[in-house]
Amino acid sequence: MTTSGIDDNLCARESLRATRPVMSVREGHRVTRRTAEPESPVSDLTELEEAQFRLAIEAAPTGMLMVDEGGLIVLVNAEVERLFGYRREELVGAPLGILVPHRSRQRHPELRRAYADDPQARAMGAGRDLYGLHKDGREVPIEIGLNPVPIGGRRFVLSSIVDISERKRAERERAELLAELRDINASLEERVAERTSELAEREILLNEIHHRVKNNLQVISSLINMQVRVLESPAARAPLLACQTRVEAIALIHEKLYQSDDYARVPFAVYSRSLATNVFRAMSDSSAVVSLDVAMEDVALPMDQAIPCGLILNELIMNALKHGFPGGARGTIRVGFCRSQTGQGVLSVSDDGVGFASDFAWGAGESLGHLVIDALVDQLGGSFTVSGVNGARFELTFPLGD
Repeated sequence: MTTSGIDDNLCARESLRATRPVMSVREGHRVTRRTAEPESPVSDLTELEEAQFRLAIEAAPTGMLMVDEGGLIVLVNAEVERLFGYRREELVGAPLGILVPHRSRQRHPELRRAYADDPQARAMGAGRDLYGLHKDGREVPIEIGLNPVPIGGRRFVLSSIVDISERKRAERERAELLAELRDINASLEERVAERTSELAEREILLNEIHHRVKNNLQVISSLINMQVRVLESPAARAPLLACQTRVEAIALIHEKLYQSDDYARVPFAVYSRSLATNVFRAMSDSSAVVSLDVAMEDVALPMDQAIPCGLILNELIMNALKHGFPGGARGTIRVGFCRSQTGQGVLSVSDDGVGFASDFAWGAGESLGHLVIDALVDQLGGSFTVSGVNGARFELTFPLGD
């Protein structure tokens, strides 16, 4: 589609009037034909066939435009008028170049000649964005299908033209939305990276805190141990040894957290086995003839539950070793943990030792161990039961944390 200027347009129009018929498609509701001196390009058709042809072109939902070998427009339908803003009489007889954007006109004659050399039904400009020039000067995005139409020994090209403005608008909106989503995603990734860095720094800090707390508690334990060694009275040594095991129970919590990937939750089964072994080692006189049986359900407790549970476990094992097997008696201490049917945690310590005295009542005396356990049970919001059938059994029930 090209033009060489106003003079060429005038020459083309004069040539059309002198040598060719001009086809008008529809005027009102009646199909007519304006005929110049030569015969019409559709003169080989019967009047009925010609009327049907014109009606089919006019009724097409897409723009339909026919040009001759010289690139002059010989037929248009109403959709072409709407699409380009020209009246029918302005288009018929005009060169096709008036509908070609100025930036594309120089190359258009070459493209028309290439199509004339190999005319076949195909899409125009496959893979390229095509635009038509509206009468008001704006460019309209379009798709064009080309169809060679031989009539009366002459070759015409019938083009179907589709306005894809709405599709292009939707594509632009989609591209803008995708760009916005990419920006949002990039922003989120940046924030995630920042938070990941902050969490990594926090983990390093928590790791260091647990390590230092454990070391400081070990120093305290060592200081207590130094004091124990200078005391000769077993009665004087016993309270310090009990205090030492409590400090080491807390230190062990921080050691397990330091070694764990989760700095907020303690693997309680692993911790309990280590704690029980440490208590047996500290009270080696009793542990030589008493065995340990640990049956723990795998559970991770938050730190605010693991520490009181560990201290309670420490007190109960020490109590069993101290009072359950007098005179070097042999026996077994069993430590267990499970979830109840109601979803609560149940920590138990039992032995097959001598059991309780007939007048025993929990909390009746002023034992420091009993006071510590009662305070820790309250801290956990749990309940504590004691029974003395075939030995002694202590059971702590408490709500598990999230």
